[in-house]
Amino acid sequence: MKKIILILITAFSAVLTSCGGKEVKSVGGTKPETAVAVEQIATVEKRTGSSGTVELLVPLESILSRGPLSGVYVVGSDGRIAVRWISRGHEDNGRLIVLGGLDAGERIVGKYTTRLEEGMVVKEQVSETKEVQSHE
Repeated sequence: MKKIILILITAFSAVLTSCGGKEVKSVGGTKPETAVAVEQIATVEKRTGSSGTVELLVPLESILSRGPLSGVYVVGSDGRIAVRWISRGHEDNGRLIVLGGLDAGERIVGKYTTRLEEGMVVKEQVSETKEVQSHE
């Protein structure tokens, strides 16, 4: 038993000596995050329904589904996205009426894509239109 303990102590000492007895740190440190471009950032709309009740609407294409759950990516003031689970109402002309989970005016990712993950920083993609000039 003493030999096994002595071998373990020797092996442990060798490991500590090989790394200089210092904490091993990752190389490169933290690198700045690059913002991921998304097609659009939408705002949760508010309207008064036919019965006089307030309805919140989001684009149907902004909805992400995980089994029976539905959610959207909410864009925080720092540009980071977070999943917000919502209570679905009915669809109305390409939009979804949200019964709960969002507030009017909140910013969301307008078109869900699987490449996005919670915590990412997003920015709206700027599309450039180029003018074509004819040389007549």
